Amino acid sequence: MRLWQIILIVGLGVGYGLIEPDRFAYALGHATLYVFLPVLLFEAAWNLSYKAIARNWVAIATLAGPGVLLTALIVAGALAVVRVPFGPALLTGAILCATDPIAVVAIFRRLKVPRTLVTIVECESLFNDAVAVALYRGVLVALTLMTPSGGAIALVVLITLAGAAGAVLLGVALAFVIARMLRLSRNAGVQIVATIVGSYGAYFAADYLHMPGIFATIACGIALRYFERHWITLSIAEDVNRFWDVSALLANVLVFFMVGASLAIGRVLQEPIFVVTCLVAIAVARFAVGGLLLPGPYPRAWIDVVRVAGMRGALSLVLALALPAWVPYREAIIDAAFAVALATLAASTFTVVPVIRRATR
Repeated sequence: MRLWQIILIVGLGVGYGLIEPDRFAYALGHATLYVFLPVLLFEAAWNLSYKAIARNWVAIATLAGPGVLLTALIVAGALAVVRVPFGPALLTGAILCATDPIAVVAIFRRLKVPRTLVTIVECESLFNDAVAVALYRGVLVALTLMTPSGGAIALVVLITLAGAAGAVLLGVALAFVIARMLRLSRNAGVQIVATIVGSYGAYFAADYLHMPGIFATIACGIALRYFERHWITLSIAEDVNRFWDVSALLANVLVFFMVGASLAIGRVLQEPIFVVTCLVAIAVARFAVGGLLLPGPYPRAWIDVVRVAGMRGALSLVLALALPAWVPYREAIIDAAFAVALATLAASTFTVVPVIRRATR
């Protein structure tokens, strides 16, 4: 999808939201988490190259690991300045960590950006979202236990990350089983159904076992494509690719429309200090996170692309809307998620293409 198409779809959603306010706020959370997210994750993972990931794993791990924690801590620190307690402040940071560079990746493909840069940005988004959700769940559990101290949150996050490792193993194991079964078939329909089973099966199996489904689906998609390329040899791989391209496009259209319909624009200024603090913190964090790549062998222009690719979108809104009613500062966090999503989308409209063109000269 192109950036103007995303803006148009979000705009149509905003228009519908003005006519039917709050119509999709509840549906956005549940539909995104349990219907659209497995599709979007699997499609992105399916199109990644294992070799490209292996070559750039240091940059990807840096952005998705320390990068996420740095963003959360910068947001939490900024909110602490305006006297927001540490627990809700770190929870806000976790919610605002999730990136959504769909439009940026579409521009990549149109402008023929180097594959290495595309891999870094796409993988940052995938693994960034997974780590952000793990951090979100960990902080929320700590708040539920009414022990939002740094040590308690760190312990819960470590337990959550251990669950993430289990989810990765589950996704790879499921991919291996599916790949073994696909060796017996050369039917396009069977292979498409098998990949659907992999995407949703990994997600829901991990969720049932109280492990992050995002990690399981990503691992399943990458592993299954690796097996396909090395020893399944799908004779009709184009049919499978086309199915997932169309599925991801439809999912993105619906998600962006519901995001627009759920945006409560009039509420953004109800908590001006909280919201403005989050906006400034995200801008600072994005600049700092991009700087983590400076020691690496990457052109400076690439680092600028990574910085402007940090759009926030559906997942941040979903996580904010899913907060229980008892969470302190819940309404302010939701307002901040709306404001950050709007601001990063608007900023990308004016900055993404020039920065990418400069990086590809």
